[in-house]
Amino acid sequence: MKRLVVVQTIMLFILLLLLTTVGCQEQSEPAPTLSPMPNTLSPTLPEKGNPKLDSQLNQLIQAEKLGEAASFAEQSNIELVDGDVRVVVECLPDQVDAAVKTAGAVGIVETSYRNLLQVVVPITSLTTLADAESIHFIRLPQYPSPDAKGEVDAKQN
Repeated sequence: MKRLVVVQTIMLFILLLLLTTVGCQEQSEPAPTLSPMPNTLSPTLPEKGNPKLDSQLNQLIQAEKLGEAASFAEQSNIELVDGDVRVVVECLPDQVDAAVKTAGAVGIVETSYRNLLQVVVPITSLTTLADAESIHFIRLPQYPSPDAKGEVDAKQN
């Protein structure tokens, strides 16, 4: 009986040794080389635009270049004021005065609160405004949702 256990153990050891050796031989073969995929997507990807501008504003600029700003604005619920766009300019806290001066040079500063300015600016001047050092980010104004009051009232009841 003892002899049978020893023989079985030795056979199991040999079997494991053979399996690991075969596995190593298979892995030692060179991996097939893959040819690089042709870059067919690059030409169709949209340009990201200015990182200091909200994505919708970057899209609005592209639409303006194509002469389609008004239709894009209507489809995207962007309010245009006589062809210009109302935006919120987030400026650096220690550079509010410089941001007001820069924004006033390219558009109309309607109001301000702390480091936020509400400005009406020509679409073509958005990039110029965003490139100013005092400007951190430019986005569209946030308007309350018509459903918001109803949702709050429903939660309170």
